[in-house]
Amino acid sequence: MENVTVDLNSRSLYIEPNTKFYRFKRKLKTSPILKRIRKIVQKNQTFSLLEIGTGSGFLIAFLESEFPQAELTGLEYDHRLVALSQSKVKNANIIHGNAENFDLKDKTFDIIVSLQVIEHLYNPELMLTSVKKHLNRNGIFILTTPNLESLSAKYMKNKWHGYKSDHVSLKSYTEWKTFIEKNGFTSIYCGSTFFTGIPIFNKLPLGLINWGLLFFIGSIKWKHGESFIGIFRLDNNKMNN
Repeated sequence: MENVTVDLNSRSLYIEPNTKFYRFKRKLKTSPILKRIRKIVQKNQTFSLLEIGTGSGFLIAFLESEFPQAELTGLEYDHRLVALSQSKVKNANIIHGNAENFDLKDKTFDIIVSLQVIEHLYNPELMLTSVKKHLNRNGIFILTTPNLESLSAKYMKNKWHGYKSDHVSLKSYTEWKTFIEKNGFTSIYCGSTFFTGIPIFNKLPLGLINWGLLFFIGSIKWKHGESFIGIFRLDNNKMNN
């Protein structure tokens, strides 16, 4: 039996609404990643991308809309979220699989992205092993995860929303960067977002500032934002490590 944090017998906490306003909020939240991908590829460029942990399918739907020439694949463990993600896309393929030990045979990708997933894994190094196996030479790995070094974690203490029962592998900005580099990657960019973990920054008028920073800037090179954002290149000299 697989040791996972997903409870398939209870209602999924990650089934999200699909209203216009909620999609707008999700677009804001994913804008730091979309900005980074735009810097890596051109709009009409053909490239392949795998998203590990599609959740309700918002990111992969945004990517399909913005990059119609891309070959997009999504991986999701919860079969309910597989169906929900597939319903949001036309050409992308959403498959069922475990982020810790997925095996897509000989399939490889130019970019692999995973948003707020690795903290759910009991053995996150296993996901990195699978990522290395499925990245093309000099492929790009993009990761986000809650940041124990964030101001919100320090300010909110045990009320910080990053402390959840299914967040079993929380680390700080510094720990994540070191951990991923030791597992065969070279960092291209590491930074973090802003203040979404502090409730007052999600309310007007401060909410306008915080969401504006997310939309127009995305992330900056500092260690104390809400989510760690790392962009890594596969280090071909470490592929056998």
